[in-house]
Amino acid sequence: MNTKHIPHYVSLIAIFLAGLTGFYVYSYDKYFQIAIVVALSLSYVSWGIIHHAIHKDICWTVVFEYVAVSILGLVLVLTLIFRT
Repeated sequence: MNTKHIPHYVSLIAIFLAGLTGFYVYSYDKYFQIAIVVALSLSYVSWGIIHHAIHKDICWTVVFEYVAVSILGLVLVLTLIFRT
C-alpha cells in the first residue's frame, strides 16, 4: 500500500467533516448553508489542484474533473436547500 497520499486524504476528509458540521450546525440559516456549500466546493477544487501539483501529475483534464464534480455536488446540495 502506498502511504504517501494518506496525509492528503486526511486533510480532504477534515475539509468535508468541517463542511458537514457547519452545514448541520447552521441548519436554521439557508443563506449561511449556501456559503458553506460554496466554500466546501471551492476547497475541494483547491485541494485537488494542490494535491496533483505536489505529485507533479496535474493537467487540464484533472482540473476539469475536479471542477465538474464540484459543480455537480454544488447543484445537488443547492437543489436540496431550496426544495425544503
